[in-house]
Amino acid sequence: MKTKLISLLRTSGIIALAAASLASSVSAATKLVVGHDLWIGYSAVFIAQEKGYFKDAGLAVELKPFSNPGETLPAMATGQLDIGLTTVQNLVLLNGTSSSTAVAIALLDASNGADAIVAKASIKSLPALKGKKIGVTFGEVNHFLLLVALEKAGLKDTDVSLVNMSADDAGAAFVAGQIDAAVTWEPWVTKAKSAGGHTLFTSAEIPDTVIDCIAVPQASVKAKRATYAAFIGAIDKGVAFLREHPAESHPLIGKYLGAGEADVKGMLEGDKIYSLADNRTLFGATGENAPAYATLRRVIDFTKGKGLIERDVNPAALIDASIVRASK
Repeated sequence: MKTKLISLLRTSGIIALAAASLASSVSAATKLVVGHDLWIGYSAVFIAQEKGYFKDAGLAVELKPFSNPGETLPAMATGQLDIGLTTVQNLVLLNGTSSSTAVAIALLDASNGADAIVAKASIKSLPALKGKKIGVTFGEVNHFLLLVALEKAGLKDTDVSLVNMSADDAGAAFVAGQIDAAVTWEPWVTKAKSAGGHTLFTSAEIPDTVIDCIAVPQASVKAKRATYAAFIGAIDKGVAFLREHPAESHPLIGKYLGAGEADVKGMLEGDKIYSLADNRTLFGATGENAPAYATLRRVIDFTKGKGLIERDVNPAALIDASIVRASK
């Protein structure tokens, strides 16, 4: 009886120790609330979540979806998010119109055709948009794309009739025949073509300009350096998995975008996903002559020239490349 009791106590002790160890592991995981919109460029983030790469890195990541990329940064500024996934255009707009000091610590992707202006078949060129009703999200990256296209056509935004709506709503409104043109993204670009429309202008015509980034409060970089490095490292594993196992990746990505595997495959063809190695090239070894800084300078100059920001912004103030440059 004594032997059985000792055995039971030992077994119970092992179970209790294992439970305590598990509880300690769970409590030790660093929690991160990450805001994102439903965009193909965040594929590696979705894969990292589904494959457990964040968990392996000691992170408990909650992915919180938003309708538009511009919504994540204000939510981060008010403490609702630890990290915001957004476009560099929105980073410029926020820092150029407020006291925010959000910075990009890594770049995620560049739209290479996945954003587009779609129009009715009767509208055969950009100049033919004059006087037409166009759905676009004011102040968002699709607004930026439209302004670039109009400038190339010799038009001003006052030459067209703009309707403020999300990229998804614009795509849906176009398919429903409610507007003449829309500035939208996949899968609505493909749906628009199926509904008899065609593309007039895409992000492929301004390569490496419509870029998404990992944005964080500048003040938190020093204190949370290890956490952010772990987050970026887990995403890089997601990039590797996507490149090595595309067919297995498509359903994982589709789960977040509400899209089928074929649609996901098509969306990825219009987007360039960046790895950590790509980031080191884009940020350069030291500074402001690197590709990422040049892109930001172009975006800043354009948005300032269009009166979308109140003051000039230094590209260096929008980037903290220290984590990327220190990574191996």
